[in-house]
Amino acid sequence: MAEQAYFNRFQTFVPDPQATLMDNFDQLAISNGWQQNSKRHQRERKTYMIALADTHIGSIERGGVAGKLAGLQRLCGELEVSPIPTSTTQCKKRLETVHVCIIDLIDCRRLGTQVHVFTSYRKLQQHITNRRHYFPRDQAKGEADGLLRVLLRKIEG
Repeated sequence: MAEQAYFNRFQTFVPDPQATLMDNFDQLAISNGWQQNSKRHQRERKTYMIALADTHIGSIERGGVAGKLAGLQRLCGELEVSPIPTSTTQCKKRLETVHVCIIDLIDCRRLGTQVHVFTSYRKLQQHITNRRHYFPRDQAKGEADGLLRVLLRKIEG
């Protein structure tokens, strides 16, 4: 699990399994003295986000063709896409129209709660900007055919 491997690098820090991922990262940053917006803070945050995505979303990508379709269909159900598409291509096309914060999606998967799907791009943008829940764009865009690329939205601000 990439998320646990990330935290294992810090012997004195124990993440709270009930805390949000950003709360855990903020506590880690404080305990290590990383100043907000410093190069170290930004680098570690990006590394953490990538580990989280690998743990909680990347498993869909590694499931083979049948596993990938089943994973995408589960995600469609999770994000209230109805009816659930019957092919990988259809799933991806439908997911491109869903407005969800990737960080919130990962958090909800970790905590076993329902993710909020925004009714518009504008509302998603406001949420991400207000909470600073930006996901590292380069990571998501770097995936040739990846799920993160389908969920990624350009956020101004």
